[in-house]
Amino acid sequence: MAKLIEASLLVNPVFHSDSNPYSDNNMKLSRFISFNSKKQPPPTLLLLRLHSSTTSCFADSTPPSPSPPPHPPGDLDLVLDSAPDRSRDRRRAVRLAWEKLVRWSKFWRSKAKTDVLERTKKIVVLGGGSFGTAMAAHVADRKAQLEVNMLVRDPQICHSINENHYNCKYFPEHKLPGNVIATTDAKSALLGADYCFHAVPVQFSSSFLEGIADYVDPSLPFISLSKGLELNTLRMMSQIIPRALKNPRQPFISLSGPSFALELMNKLPTGDIEHVKEGMKDIVRC
Repeated sequence: MAKLIEASLLVNPVFHSDSNPYSDNNMKLSRFISFNSKKQPPPTLLLLRLHSSTTSCFADSTPPSPSPPPHPPGDLDLVLDSAPDRSRDRRRAVRLAWEKLVRWSKFWRSKAKTDVLERTKKIVVLGGGSFGTAMAAHVADRKAQLEVNMLVRDPQICHSINENHYNCKYFPEHKLPGNVIATTDAKSALLGADYCFHAVPVQFSSSFLEGIADYVDPSLPFISLSKGLELNTLRMMSQIIPRALKNPRQPFISLSGPSFALELMNKLPTGDIEHVKEGMKDIVRC
């Protein structure tokens, strides 16, 4: 039986002609080699030690060779510090591209006279939560002359928005446009509104809408931002709003999709799906 020994790199063996002395797995010479001479004693198989991070399949009592020294701390810190910079650069590039796309779209809508906001004077947002706040800020940014009323129930949030232009509970680090006005009075909020964004949670929508039904104009288009089903009835918002307002012909649009309030607040690109009845498609362009 051929005797197995370990050979160091100082040995000058003859490799088989069909073997490759270089490994493809980040390791040094690691091949079974043998002397190719008939004058040598019985063929002795020599094994070169593997220099790899993988586990060797041969039992070896010799302690492993020391691993290569790590990168200098200065280089490693530089690599780690540059990662957030690259991420910020990507976000900035996406934001600039998105702003250019929005300006281009707004220009062509204005040229074709299909921009709904041009003839819109007042919008009301029902609810002072995260998505209601983000949508109010988004719409108010589109047109400085537009009056955006937020109907909230918390007097503290109402005071914070009107006095400091911040929602003290949701997105307190984001300043709201000056044309966003908060109120706790449903009658004044809905009076003269051209469109209504409904951002009240689904589970409380029925009772909330029933309480303000007397102030809602029968032709006021509702744009629902609430997602989900009413648990006790399994109704969708397209069923809840007409039923609670006692008006089966109430204009209605359902806005849903993989969108987040924080993305909308940070003016990042996002996507939504609109379920709209025939005759109200122009509202979606708002």
